[in-house]
Amino acid sequence: MSNSGGRRLKQWLMEQIQSAQYSGLQWEDESRTMFRIPWKHAGKQDYNQEVDASIFKAWAVFKGKFKEGDKAEPATWKTRLRCALNKSPDFEEVTDRSQLDISDPYKVYRIVPEEEQKHCKGSMMPMATTSSGDPTEMDCSPAEIEELIKEEESCSIQASPEYWPQANINAFPLHQEPMPSGTSNSVFSQLMISFFYGGKLMHNTLVTHPEGCRISPQQHLGRGALYSSDSMQSVHFPPAELIEYDRQRYVTRKLLGHLERGVLVRANQEGIFIKRLCQSRIFWSGLREASSQYNSMPGKLERDAVVKIFDTGRFYQALQLYQEGQIPAPDPTVTLCFGEELSDLNSSKSKLIIVQISIVNCQHMLETVNMRRSQQYSNNPTMEMCDDVATEQMARIYQDLCSYSVPQRSPCYRDNMPITV
Repeated sequence: MSNSGGRRLKQWLMEQIQSAQYSGLQWEDESRTMFRIPWKHAGKQDYNQEVDASIFKAWAVFKGKFKEGDKAEPATWKTRLRCALNKSPDFEEVTDRSQLDISDPYKVYRIVPEEEQKHCKGSMMPMATTSSGDPTEMDCSPAEIEELIKEEESCSIQASPEYWPQANINAFPLHQEPMPSGTSNSVFSQLMISFFYGGKLMHNTLVTHPEGCRISPQQHLGRGALYSSDSMQSVHFPPAELIEYDRQRYVTRKLLGHLERGVLVRANQEGIFIKRLCQSRIFWSGLREASSQYNSMPGKLERDAVVKIFDTGRFYQALQLYQEGQIPAPDPTVTLCFGEELSDLNSSKSKLIIVQISIVNCQHMLETVNMRRSQQYSNNPTMEMCDDVATEQMARIYQDLCSYSVPQRSPCYRDNMPITV
């Protein structure tokens, strides 16, 4: 069977659902607006290629990418159909209905009505067209196929869990000797997380769990999962339905579908650490350990690598210089940009999804210094009631942190650590 020009993915897939010949491929609701598609990883012990990869193989055959006698490549088959579904305007993944932590996992996709698609014309999501001008499914680029296959293969390795290398407060011991008395991890573990869609603040969340948090879209997580609320705090992206504009809402919802596994974030006296688990690219900007300037070029997070995105010691060094009037105020905030490149912080207002993270204690210390500077420049007697306790705390912490040399790399980092799904 070959692809006959104008036949679209939607028509082909509806025919396969109706045929009832593929195990797990079925309608999700009575009105037939959503459907399930089997999604078992090839690394599972009970994986059966003839059954679990059958719908993906059928798509490869239909597209002329596979014929009997060729080498079987179930990961590539799955990647091609996944890419076609994600790029097609006819389909939208419904992450909160997908079940990926069960014995027979599946994803759920919604069929996007044509009327709804008309409102999204001109969006940043490109559409391929046939010679007749009708939109059709798009093929993955070689780079996209390679990246998604790597993800598929990494998910089949069951060697390590998703959480931090060690489930305790010493998971990132950058210092070889203990921190001085009076400097507590609990002071630094509280985080303020702010979500922006298209430059508009949508939600603020305070993280208080000592083991940090997982930031992800709302979706089902299997009971007893290592990343459940028992091991860390769950923080969810605001729903795309809160967005006012149709096009922005549609594209943001698509992007959220690529963030299902999210990121892990944690803070201690050394700074803020992050581990990217999701498919989407993430760019970040913050006070780096190896940079003397704050506004350096944004970095890109690699999959499964623990990255230090904010250095507390350097922040307090900069804060001291700011207090002396030598440099501008340091920013205690880290900016994450999901799915789009971040050229500089000035461009963040035009991005679909921006998440800003800061250590609450660092914010308080900056406010204290601002009060002291205001007192110095205004000579206002009423400002003498400045919070002396907080000022002393800032000075003590700064002295403690700056008494250590900061190594370039922690020996306990485990970059590209295999993870499970």
